[in-house]
Order: sequence, then structure tokens, then C-alpha cells
Amino acid sequence: MINKALATKKRTKLKIRNTIKRAKKSLVLLQAKTFQRLYYIQNLVSRLKSIYGGKIAFLALISLLVISVFFTPLLQLYIEPYFSKTGRLDLLREFFLSLGGALIGATAIAFSLIMFAMQVNVERMPHGLFRKFSSDAKLLGSFIVTFSLAIVIAGLSFLPETSWVAGAIVTTVLCSFLIILLFVLAYRRALTLISPTMQLSLLVNDTKKSFRKWDRAAKRTTPIFQEKDKNQSELGDVRGEFDMYRLTYFQLHPNWTSSAEQAIYYCITFARRYAEQGDHEVSRVALNGVVAINSFYVKAKGRTFFSNNYFFENLLASDSFLLGTLEHFRQNIQIGISRKDEQFIEQNYQSLFQLTRIYLSIEYGDLVSSKSHAHLVAGYLEKAVEDTIPHNMADVLIQGVSVLGSTARLIVAHDRSVHIGSISEKIGFAGCTGVVNKNYQAVSQIAVKQLATLTFDLLRSRSADIDFAIKQVRNQIKLIAEMYLSTPDTPLMSTHSSSLAPYYSGTSENSLMAWLTELTNALSEADSNNKDANLVIGNISEWGSDLYQTEKELLLLSIEKKSHLTFDLVHWIVYITKLLLAISCSKACDHHHTDKLRKSAMWLIWVLSWVPGDEETIKFLETFRIADTIFESAVDAHKRDCATEALEVRKLLLNWTHKSGKYQTGWATLEKACCGLACLNIILGLADDLLLDEIDAYLTTQEAPSVDIRSRTARDLHQEAEEYREGYGHGAIDLAMSAVDQEILRILLHKIADHLSP
Repeated sequence: MINKALATKKRTKLKIRNTIKRAKKSLVLLQAKTFQRLYYIQNLVSRLKSIYGGKIAFLALISLLVISVFFTPLLQLYIEPYFSKTGRLDLLREFFLSLGGALIGATAIAFSLIMFAMQVNVERMPHGLFRKFSSDAKLLGSFIVTFSLAIVIAGLSFLPETSWVAGAIVTTVLCSFLIILLFVLAYRRALTLISPTMQLSLLVNDTKKSFRKWDRAAKRTTPIFQEKDKNQSELGDVRGEFDMYRLTYFQLHPNWTSSAEQAIYYCITFARRYAEQGDHEVSRVALNGVVAINSFYVKAKGRTFFSNNYFFENLLASDSFLLGTLEHFRQNIQIGISRKDEQFIEQNYQSLFQLTRIYLSIEYGDLVSSKSHAHLVAGYLEKAVEDTIPHNMADVLIQGVSVLGSTARLIVAHDRSVHIGSISEKIGFAGCTGVVNKNYQAVSQIAVKQLATLTFDLLRSRSADIDFAIKQVRNQIKLIAEMYLSTPDTPLMSTHSSSLAPYYSGTSENSLMAWLTELTNALSEADSNNKDANLVIGNISEWGSDLYQTEKELLLLSIEKKSHLTFDLVHWIVYITKLLLAISCSKACDHHHTDKLRKSAMWLIWVLSWVPGDEETIKFLETFRIADTIFESAVDAHKRDCATEALEVRKLLLNWTHKSGKYQTGWATLEKACCGLACLNIILGLADDLLLDEIDAYLTTQEAPSVDIRSRTARDLHQEAEEYREGYGHGAIDLAMSAVDQEILRILLHKIADHLSP
């Protein structure tokens, strides 16, 4: 009984605890939901206030006036008897007079202080803006209205009789309320005019209104030009898509951009002055203002832009507004370099990038015209980045190279890819700086990443011809690699590999190899009617056609320098070969591109046959398991039903056996190659006699291994043939030996061993 009572007591306590826990959880959940609702309401009110704050305030004021009108008669019924007694109306008149006089004095004093404080602060701005902001219409209007309302209150002292009392009191209350409200608004307006960011905002808004006026004026004038143009139909082909009427109107008014040019000058002045003071927030807003003004200019000018013609000079292609803006930015860069103001330089980089984006959006009348204005901006950006290289500002150069890469990708997306050649050269030049300056090694990595990203974007672009651009980018990668290979490599953390990792690394998810893998998977799933996939496959086919030349030169140079980049190059070559074969097998790939891709894949994988055959080189390469790598490529080709290509790669493995088998490398080179060839024979379904005849022919050449190596390899092959395999190994050949028919493999290995050493 005692045990039952204790058990019941424990269960009761447990239930109470569980109930308390559930209650706490419910309270916490309720509290969280309540706060979330409060936050939602706060955000909603804040958003409505920012969007409709002025309209809501105006409606509230109108509502107050309407309510006052309806409330006045009712108030008159209650207070008229009170003021009907002798002397009380006179006291009310005196009150109105005193209050009105006090408010007049307060208005004068308040606005004097506000204007004085504002002018003291405003005079720090450019002289041309001093008059504009010191005579602000809203501020002066507030003073006039406030003064007028105070006079109205003082004028109510002439109240003729008691029937006017309610209206006079309501008017006084409303006027007093409005005076206080106008004081607050005037104070806030003064603070706005003092703030440099708000000054810039007002300046940009005024410029936007000015461009809108010119835009409307040009549209309204168009019918007049159309009426006067008797030969409109005959000139239609000559004009193309150009807006000649708008162009004519702007030529008749050559000063239509003068206010905008003045505004840009003011923005630049703000940017330089505040950057010198260290206030880069204001300088950023000022430079953004310059970009915004150029955006308004492009929109207002419309289809009146002309592209540069390489055969004939077109005077209409020159744009003084853009040239003036770019000159300001050039001077900004020089000022930033002289001050070592890194943040200011980076802000100018970003502004030039935004300008490139804006001028790439221009719609030229001639559809085949290049975006020459955007290319001009990009040229200034290239020069700006190049000018910062000698001044040991690594962070600035990193930012500059990143912006150049983004600019090149913009041009690829919106214009012909041939125009990115000079940008890729500048990126490559910046990437080489890490060789001579250790502080710039991070710059090299960023440059290679930008070139890798640009390569990937070119492969995915809709451009009809990427041949020139892709070669330029590839040459820059080659240049950076050659520059680094000319310097000694570090033993532990390979400088060569780390610097070129964004392009050649196979272990990073943020590298060209990883991006190409995802693209290959997407292409493999595409249908045969997918036009985008067909275009991308064509670009990849164009890219892969000459790929072997660059990789052969780099591979031979890295082997000569005994660089760890050799590992990355070998695996990159083999992996790209697999990707090219995979793309050639996709449904979206037509017969022409299939043949071209497979041919490019074979040319690329056969780059490995160019490696020197000396003992030192073979020992160096054997550390990277070349035989396993080649074998894996042959098996992959077989799995994709590329029978011809699989046999070609098998020949490459046999070629490697001839080169490496005669040396004692310490990696069982000849044994591993023979095992790989045996497995390939079984996987590809080839006759044993074919392999044995090839071995016999090999043993009769000058490259044949010595008797000692042959006998040792034969003994090891006999042991390997009788070995039990558990399904794992140290490489692709070991795994394949576990997967094939063990009895057939055992017999073939014994035969190979007997032929090596009877």
C-alpha cells in the first residue's frame, strides 16, 4: 500500500510538472506571437508613413478644418451668452492683439535664428549652390505663411460683435496650431538643407525635373517637325530607328544639358571635399548622384545616340556630356591615388561600373552598332585600375580587378563578346603583379577567378562568335601561369597551385571545373529541341577546339619547373576530357558538334603523351598516378559508348607504359601499367593476343625495360594474379581489378608475366 501511494504521488508530481512546462511553453509562444504582431504593425505603420506620410498629414489637416467648420455654430451657442456681458468682449480683443503680436515677434526671431544657422552651415558648399539653398522657396514660404497667420490672429482684435466670437476663437486655435506646425517643419527643412546628403538629393531631383521638362518639350515639338518634313517617307530608310526630330530639337538648344553639367560639377565637388575630410558616406552619395544624373540623361536623350564608325568619322558619336563626366572621374582617381585614399578610389571604381551598366542600356538606331559609349567608360575604368598598380594598394587593386571582371561580364551579356579583349588583358596584367610583389598574390588569385568566371559566362553567352574572346581570356590565364612558373614554387603551400586554383583546382566548389560540371549535368538533361542548350554546346565546342595547345605548353613548363601545378594540370586535362565526351553524348548535341567535341577531347588527353621520357621526369610524374588517371579516362569513355575514343585512350596508356616502364621509380610503374592494360582488355572486350603481341613488340624496342625490371615485374604480376581482392584499392586500376572477372584477370596476368620474363 505504501508503494502504491508513493507511486501515485510521483505520478501526480510528474503530471503537475508537465502541466507547468506546457503552460510555460504556451506563454512563451503567446509572447512570441504577440511581439511578432506588434513588429508587423510597427513595420506597416513605418512603411505607410514613409510612402504616404505627407498625404496622410494633408488629409488630417483638411479633416480638422472641416470639423472646425461644423463645430463652430455649436460652440457659438455656448459661449455667446458669456461674452454678451459688458467688458468681456474687450478682454477677448486685447487677448487676440497680445497673442498676435507675440506670435509675430516669435516668428521673426525664430526664422532669423533658423536662417542664420542655415546660412552659416550652407556656406561650406560650392558657391553656386549657396544662393540656391539659402533662398529655399519652402523655407521662405513657411516664414510668409507663419507671419500671415500671426497677423490674422492680431487682426481678430477688431472683432465687431459677439456673434463672431466662436469663429474668432476657432480661427485663433487653428492658426496657433498651424504656426507651431510650420515652426517644426521649417526647423526640419533647415536641417535638411544643412545635411550634405539631403543637399545632394535635392540637387539630383532638380536635375531629374529639368530633364523631364526637356523630354516633354521634345515630344511636344515633334508634330511640328513632322509637319514640315515633306520627305519623311523617303528618308525612312536613312534614319533607321534614330529619333531625328528629338536630335534636331536638341541641336537647336545646345545648352539643354547645362544645368545637369553644373549639377555633376557640384556633386564632384562634394565628393572630393568630403572624401578629403574622411566622410566617405557623403562622397559615396555624391558619386551615386553623378551616376543617377547620367541615367536621367540617357533616358531623356533617347534614340539620338550614334555609335563610332571604324571606317568614317561620325561627329554625332562624340558625347561631350559623357566625356566631361569621365574626365571628372579620371581626376578623382588621380586625387585618390595622391592622397592614398583607398575608399575613395574604390567608390570611383563602382561608379564607373554603374556608368558602364547605364550606357550599355542605350538603344542605338542601328541594330548592328556596338555599345561604343559603354566601351569608352570601360576604357576609363581599365586605365584607372592600371594606374593604381604601382602604388602598393592591394585591397584597391583587388576591388578594381573584381569590378573589371563584372564589367566584362556585363559586356558579354549586352554586347558582342569581342569587345572584352582589352579588359581581359588588364585583368591578366594585374594578375601577374603577384609574381613581383608578394603583397599582390591575393590579386593574382582574384584575377584568375575573374578570368575563370568570364570563361564560364562566355560559354553560356548568346553571342554567335566567342572564338576571339575565349582565346584572349585563355591567353591571359596562360600568361599568369607562365609568370608564376618562372618563380620557385613553395614546398608545402604551393603558390603556383593556390594562385591558379580558381581555374585549375578540382577540389573547390567555386572553380571553373565545378561550374562546368554543373553545366554539363544541365546539358545532359536538355532535350534535342532546346535552342539554348544547342548554343551553349556550340560555344563549348569552340572553346575546346584549341584547348590542347595552351595546356600542352603549360604542362611541359610545369614539369620542367617541377611545380605542384602539374598535379592540377594533369587532373584538369583528364576531367575536361570527360566533360567534353559527356556533352558530346547529350541529346541536345548534333552530329557536327559531337564529332568536334570528341576530337577536341582526344587532342586534349593526348597532351599527356608530350611529357619528356627521361627518368627524372617520369619519377616526378609517377607521384601523381598518371597510369590511374589515364585508365580512368578510358573507362569513362567506354561507359559513354565512345568506343573509338576508349581505344584511343588505351593507346595513350600503352604509350605511357613505353615511356615509364624502363625506369625503377619505386611506384611499381610497369606492374601498374600492365594491370591497367589487362583490365582495359577485359572491359573493352579485346582479345588477349592483342595485348600480348603489343607487349612482345614493346620488349623488342630500345625503350624496353631491363631484364632485372622485367623479372621483378613478372614475379609481382604472378603474385598479383593469385591475390584475393576485397573490393577496395588505392586507385582506379586497383578498384577495376576488383570489379572485373577474377578468373579471366588471373589468367591474363599470368600470360603477361610469362611474356615479360619467360
